[in-house]
Amino acid sequence: MSINLYIVRHGQTYINKYDRVQGWTNAPLTPKGINDGEQAGERLANLTFNNVYSSDLARAVETANIILTHNDSTAQLQTLTDFREFFFGYFDGISNSVAANAIAKDRQLPADITFNEISDTMSPFALMDAIHDVDPTGDAESADIFWQRLMHGFATIAQENNDGDNVLLIAHGQLLSILGQHFAQLTASQSEPKNGSVNLWQLTDNQLELKAFNDLTTFW
Repeated sequence: MSINLYIVRHGQTYINKYDRVQGWTNAPLTPKGINDGEQAGERLANLTFNNVYSSDLARAVETANIILTHNDSTAQLQTLTDFREFFFGYFDGISNSVAANAIAKDRQLPADITFNEISDTMSPFALMDAIHDVDPTGDAESADIFWQRLMHGFATIAQENNDGDNVLLIAHGQLLSILGQHFAQLTASQSEPKNGSVNLWQLTDNQLELKAFNDLTTFW
């Protein structure tokens, strides 16, 4: 069984605009973020979706509803907590540099290293565990906890859909980056999806095969 899974990154939020860490923190879409959703909806308008899912975080739900205004599919939006962004715990909502400094100190990296540079030096799972390890509150997810809930979400989609179905999922940037690195061997810099981008995967049980990543131009 193979499902055509169209994963769209939510539109830009104010936390994205201010270059801060955004996991479970809710922030409204910016005017650009609303337009990100509108443009994604226009490019997906000709597809009929058998089911539509999103993370339950506000930015994903809002983007999903914008996209659906352009689409004639009768499927109702289902929100799944499994597709929430990685939870950064103490670092959620604050500057990327704060998280980078904490990891650099713990891992004995150069003090001026940026979060993006750290991403280039670690696997995505090592990075998640590093964030978990340096969180002074202990609230940040570990890589294992994040991966288990994400795979549970894909198993749910696989169970609820049939071979050849078109499925829409609105999710998050770090989540998509991890999928790109794990299943398609993209580098950290290659796997950074833009807000509103369409990412097409073939889902077979818990396996994902990449067909298009970070697409901002195709009318599907």
